[in-house]
Order: sequence, then structure tokens, then C-alpha cells
Amino acid sequence: METNTKSTKSEAETIKATVCPAAYASLFSKGLKRVVEVSKTSLDLAVEQNSEVLASYKKTLKGSSLPGLFLFELAEQATEGYVTLQKSLLDLAVEQSDSVVEAAHECIQDPSKAKAGISKLFEQSVDRTVTAQNSALDFAAKQTKIVSNTVKQQPEVAGTPVETATDSVQRGVETVVTAQKEILNNAAKASKTTAKA
Repeated sequence: METNTKSTKSEAETIKATVCPAAYASLFSKGLKRVVEVSKTSLDLAVEQNSEVLASYKKTLKGSSLPGLFLFELAEQATEGYVTLQKSLLDLAVEQSDSVVEAAHECIQDPSKAKAGISKLFEQSVDRTVTAQNSALDFAAKQTKIVSNTVKQQPEVAGTPVETATDSVQRGVETVVTAQKEILNNAAKASKTTAKA
């Protein structure tokens, strides 16, 4: 009996969405949130699986004379950082979707507010894009620093060309990240100014 009630409710939502674009946008947003939650769960499971596999490799190779077991720890940290970045990007996608639904709803209720709503939506989109790009840049800088510090902590690296090259790569990445962030911020300011005009 409950299945019929759910089925009827779902059919009613679908019919309402067909007739009302705001209802369709709301259904889309609800579906997106479900997909994001499933994606986050999948990402968590991937981190867990990766940790188990790497732990198994480290345990197997622990007694061997192979150098570079620190690479397993780097791989684990990189995976965790990547998953954190992906989750934040998924959250930004949900925020963007919610903003679009809200703007669509406002425009339908009061068409005279459409221009202001679209301008606000554009500004929020720019802000979220900059946030996403900055997150990716921060991730790259953080990973480079982790790799650099890990390499420099290895035996017989101090004072060698490897240490010099590692420092050089890290400074280069930091310089590129700083320049990219400045470009993003300037582009965001210009976009917002254009949107207001």
C-alpha cells in the first residue's frame, strides 16, 4: 500500500515539474544532492580501499631492502587530499544548483527581479568558480610541499643536487600558484564589474 502512495506522490511531482519549471528545478536539485551523497560515499570507500591496499604493500615490503617505501605514504596522502578536494567541489556544485533553483523561483514569481537575480547568480557563480580553482591550486601546492619535504627527509639527500632540485620545484609551483590566484581574483573582479553594468 505504501508503494502506491510513493508512486502516486512521485507521479504528482513529475506532473507538477512538467507544468512548473521551478518544480522541475527543485526536483533536479534534489536528485543532484542524492548523486553527490552517493559520490561522497564512493570517495570514502575508495580512500578506505586505497589505505588497505597500501598498508598491505608496506607490510609485505617492510622486511625487504627496497628503498622508497615512503612513496606509499605519499600516495596515501595524495589520495586523501584528492578526495577532500573532490568533496569540496561537489559541495560547490550543490550550492550552485541551489542558487540556480532559488533564482529561477524568484524570476518566475516576480519577473521584474529577473535582471537583478541573474546578476546575483552570475556573481555567485564567479565566486564559486574562483573558490573551486583556488581549492585545486591549494591542493597542488600542498602536495608539492609534502613531496618536497618527504624527499628531503630521505637519507643522503641533504646537501645534494636532489635537495636543490626539490627546493627549486617547490618554489616554482608556489610561484605559479600565487600568479594563478592573482589572475583568478582579477578576472573575478572584472567579471563582477561587467555583470553590474
